[in-house]
Amino acid sequence: MRPSAARRSKDSIIVNGVNYFSHELEALLEDLDGIEKSYVAAFPTRPEGSDAEHLVVAVAATAAATDEAELHRLMIAVRNSVVMHWGFRPSLLLPLPKEAFPKTSLGKIQRSLMRTRLEAGAYAPQQAAVDELVTRQLGGHVAPEGEVETVLAGIYAELFDVAPETVSATASFFDLGGTSLDILRLKRLVGVRLGADDLPVLAILTAPSVRALAGRLQAAGQPGGAAYDPIVPLQTSGDKTPLLCVHPGVGEVPVFVNLAEYFVHERPFYALRARGFNPGEKPFESFAEMARSYADAIRAKQPHGPYALADYSFGAAVAFEIAKLLEAEGERVDFLGSFNLPPHIKYRMDELDYIETAVNLAMFLELISKQQAKELPAELRPLGRDEQLAHLIRLAPPERLAELDLDLPRFAAWADLADGLTGLGRTYQPTGSVRSMSVFYAIPLRGTKQDRLERELRRWDDFSSEPNRFLDVPGEHYTLMGPKHSWST
Repeated sequence: MRPSAARRSKDSIIVNGVNYFSHELEALLEDLDGIEKSYVAAFPTRPEGSDAEHLVVAVAATAAATDEAELHRLMIAVRNSVVMHWGFRPSLLLPLPKEAFPKTSLGKIQRSLMRTRLEAGAYAPQQAAVDELVTRQLGGHVAPEGEVETVLAGIYAELFDVAPETVSATASFFDLGGTSLDILRLKRLVGVRLGADDLPVLAILTAPSVRALAGRLQAAGQPGGAAYDPIVPLQTSGDKTPLLCVHPGVGEVPVFVNLAEYFVHERPFYALRARGFNPGEKPFESFAEMARSYADAIRAKQPHGPYALADYSFGAAVAFEIAKLLEAEGERVDFLGSFNLPPHIKYRMDELDYIETAVNLAMFLELISKQQAKELPAELRPLGRDEQLAHLIRLAPPERLAELDLDLPRFAAWADLADGLTGLGRTYQPTGSVRSMSVFYAIPLRGTKQDRLERELRRWDDFSSEPNRFLDVPGEHYTLMGPKHSWST
């Protein structure tokens, strides 16, 4: 859903036929750190020349106007919260002083008056200041050069609903507000407008700016290819210890995009991606090879500690092994976070035959429902592998397949890679110990949270030399890293 499809009905905004009420979003945003209570306004506006109305969100920040990094971080948090709950970005985020919020005698913000003032140009100085602040925080404006960069800047502008001339060639796709779904939209648009139909998602993840992606596209036809590097930078600002997150059992890392944005200006956020997605890449043959490869890549990126590692699901065991390798080499691991998986994963991997793995992948990609995922393995198991996968693709909503740029051959290749990782998990037995861990637990695949905690997750205590932390977080196992819950994780 795009802001340009919005229209107003008193204190609500209608987007693609869905009614969204201003007060609901305002109540949500008031709970964000850095916003003055009762100083949030969500209202529509119709830009000159537009045939539809757009969403404006105005907030009063608790930070000083001179604290640009904090203001930028707040704007990102507001933007992400709107996307999380309404599914589209606000067209304008406007930090304003408290006196700029007109209120009735009962303390209610007069949204219609704020709209009138905005469209009359009363907030033009604040709009210009916001634009300049964002440009500075993104490293300044660098004009695109050449046809490919110009086309890419136009695509970025379309995705983020901004003027093409405002897109800097060096600004990161993620810093501009890109989400995991936007990655797939970008991939599709690049295929249509530049003919790069086989652009891998990894190219976007590792070359997220207009200039970097243009360079990747122009080099694509040259002999050879980029050497495998598991580390994908999802967020590079901040001076605290970088956080490195290991992929789940599907091997891919866009699941971390939403979480990464909450570390802007605080610490860099990197994800580790499995080997085997790109042409010519050979999947890992052993759990030990995988952990060693990741540890080596981490040390190449960050030669010395302290290190901060985390994971999701299957990645918990991998992150544990990486931490052991780093500590054995005399390095310090200050943070090792495990999201919802116990140390003993073999029993779970043994439950996952090929069709269970493929069905879980389909559910993870939102091709099928949770209920379908429970019923389909038994239904599909008598069929041959090709027919099993074809049936899953037939069940998938066409629009979701289009969003993911996914067809049967691509899904089959992904299912094979995920099945290979599952096979490695069947061989895994935890040994040794690390200093300590932080274990985040959500609603498990089956049973209760408390039962999961006491019977399985606390077994991490057997593999640490110091006390572990166990933290209860919202969400279910498969939604833990979604935008609805990543902020609280």
